[in-house]
Amino acid sequence: MSSQEQPRRGPDQGLGVRPDRPLLGAAFMVVGVLFIALQEASAKLLLEGGMPLAQVIWARYVVHLALVLAVFMPRHGLSVFRSGAPKAQIGRSMLLVLDTGFYFLGLLYLSLVEVTALVFIAPILVVVLSVPLLRERMDWGKAMLALAGFGGVLLIVRPFGSESGAGLGWPALTIVAAAVCIALFNIWTRKLRAADPTPVTMVYTALVGAVCASFVAPFFWRAPTWDEIGVIFALGTCGAIGHGLFIVAHQEAPASTVAPFMYVQILWALGLGWLVFGDWPDLWTFVGAAVIILSGAMILRRVRGKTSAGPDPDLQ
Repeated sequence: MSSQEQPRRGPDQGLGVRPDRPLLGAAFMVVGVLFIALQEASAKLLLEGGMPLAQVIWARYVVHLALVLAVFMPRHGLSVFRSGAPKAQIGRSMLLVLDTGFYFLGLLYLSLVEVTALVFIAPILVVVLSVPLLRERMDWGKAMLALAGFGGVLLIVRPFGSESGAGLGWPALTIVAAAVCIALFNIWTRKLRAADPTPVTMVYTALVGAVCASFVAPFFWRAPTWDEIGVIFALGTCGAIGHGLFIVAHQEAPASTVAPFMYVQILWALGLGWLVFGDWPDLWTFVGAAVIILSGAMILRRVRGKTSAGPDPDLQ
């Protein structure tokens, strides 16, 4: 670590200090959104198979909770329930519950690719809101690259005047609502990195969702088939891994740095849409994906260049 770098204390490092690591944060985000895409494909399979929305949300959080408790309780015991900011943890987790509800509702009416593309107003919101809420600095270069990535999303969806019309109906509004929730959720994750260690944050994320869903799911319950049980396990497992990687990504780098790499999820969604649901993208979808990849690569190159040349104000 150079003398110019600004070290920080992380909740999991005890007395150790280390600087932000933007490349590692970006890598965690890219892998994390793969698991989120797998989670959403699993949810769509269950919803299209006739499983009630409330039951799908319940299954997602209960499996998630069981997994994180199995991983962390043997090592940390009941300390995983002791938060230095319990109200903030509950509030953050409630945002994810709302996001899940809005997002899964959109999956009932829109394709996986359309839903994924629409929700990508969230990284734009994160980049913008991280300035007043986290007091992070954002220059015009990073802002323009993030907007370019969003432009690629618009090329894919073409909400105005396209035959699909994904942005014209009310289901698109549920995805917009989900995007607002997930933007605030990601910013809140960044703020909580100094309050609690990762295991506590992960347990609260799953626990709050499981408790909330358990109050609603019994009113819509139907017995799942054995095939659905397997998909339910995949749903919860992918959600647990994906959101765990989100937490780590935001602990490694500022929200405005890792947020643009959420765009990679559209590529995972394109692949899963084709393999699982038979959705084949058209030319404009490929063009939009290329714009997203290019903008993300330029952001990564810019961050790497500034890190090697000296401290980036965004990374301190």
